[in-house]
Amino acid sequence: MTSQSIDLNRLYKPHKGQQVVHDSDAKVKVLEVGRRWGKSRCALWEMMRRYLETLEIPADPSLIPGFHAWVVCPSYPQSRQVWNELMSFWPKELIDPSGGVRQDDKLIHVRGSETRNWGLIEVKSAHDPDALQTAGLDFLWITEAQDIDDRAFERLLPTLRSPGRQSFGIYEGIPSTHSNHWFKKVFESAANGRDGYLAYHATTFENELIDDFMRGEIEQDRDILPDRVWRRMYLAEFNEDAGFFSNISACAFGDELQDPIPGREYVAGLDLGRKIDPSVLTIMDAEDRRVVHHISFDTGTDWVGQRTGVVRAFERWGFSRVVLDATGIGDIFMSELLEEGLPVEPFIISSASRESLLQGLSVGMERNTLSFPPIAALLRQLRAFQYIRQAGGSYKAEAPPGEHDDEVFALALALTACAPPPGLTGRDIHLRPGRYVPTQSEANSGIQGNGPGAKLMRQRRLSKIIERQDKAGITNG
Repeated sequence: MTSQSIDLNRLYKPHKGQQVVHDSDAKVKVLEVGRRWGKSRCALWEMMRRYLETLEIPADPSLIPGFHAWVVCPSYPQSRQVWNELMSFWPKELIDPSGGVRQDDKLIHVRGSETRNWGLIEVKSAHDPDALQTAGLDFLWITEAQDIDDRAFERLLPTLRSPGRQSFGIYEGIPSTHSNHWFKKVFESAANGRDGYLAYHATTFENELIDDFMRGEIEQDRDILPDRVWRRMYLAEFNEDAGFFSNISACAFGDELQDPIPGREYVAGLDLGRKIDPSVLTIMDAEDRRVVHHISFDTGTDWVGQRTGVVRAFERWGFSRVVLDATGIGDIFMSELLEEGLPVEPFIISSASRESLLQGLSVGMERNTLSFPPIAALLRQLRAFQYIRQAGGSYKAEAPPGEHDDEVFALALALTACAPPPGLTGRDIHLRPGRYVPTQSEANSGIQGNGPGAKLMRQRRLSKIIERQDKAGITNG
């Protein structure tokens, strides 16, 4: 099988921008382009071209597979589009019949040549960087590069440093949302003339194949998305505030406290992990709206260990309120914390309440009315959170597939327990009522959530706040 026996022009007719990419002799090509520009189709044909060229280069018979390529996506759900394109456009005559296609593993065996063994194309997920076992690659295609974190890229980079391999690569995506992201740094390095690299930037509208109907759809997205987000998606403009949350850097300063400061009131937000997500407890100074302490429970910590950790944090920090995501199993966990005497308030996450919760955090950050230390996991999740187009065409603010959101929601929940920004004062601002879940003993006595138990719980909280303030000599106007 040789490049002369496959007519790529029969299968693919690139537009002008794609042709510029293909005409470059750079070994690694970095594409920072708007959505619908055609970056995945361009990358697929770049990989196919390099594969055909590699077949004509003699290799040691011990080199197995003779051609090895990875297509790396942020998560397996995001790999569906790439896999579908591979299945639709990879020529059937280039598939090795002895190995064939393994749909479940997203793996394709491809033909070798007289001077090179059979080859292998694997679709990989970057959601767990430790699972990216080091291999020597002839071609590395990273798609949606802006959603792949630095840890994953650190594991991927050595794959293009293996003797005997061709070491071609293409990294494509829209601009990342922070300047320290690997994709941003690699693109800038290529743009500054790094040897063997191509930096290519283009807007969506530079794809001349987009018709008037598509242009109209894209323009209508202006009515749905913030301007900074729209410009990132379609004009490929870099902006650190182009994700869902803006002003992140301005809000990130200071250090965590090792111990509580006497006389200060602390509140907390608790996001309980689901399956592979860790649970996160974020503690804030209620008046300053500042994160003072942060605990992330390892995913291997069982419920008993997490409950013990939360109780110990309460004993140490004495927070007056802890707002907990009580959706699903959270209500059971909350009842156990109430039995331990913690001032727990449930937050049931529905479509409407979720939007309100995230908007509250977004507005607070935009107006710079809260702050948090530069906790690496929190910063990563805040910057990754973005508007993602849903199947019906609407947009939803969420973490990209493969990324966690526990840090974001723990912070958002804690913020709901803080005092409003300057302008509203008084003890009553700390006592916004929530749905009270009675302790087991109260439930056995017939006390219901909307009855005297709720009043009793609010009175308990008020008494504890007043007691601590009186001891500290604090008065409120």
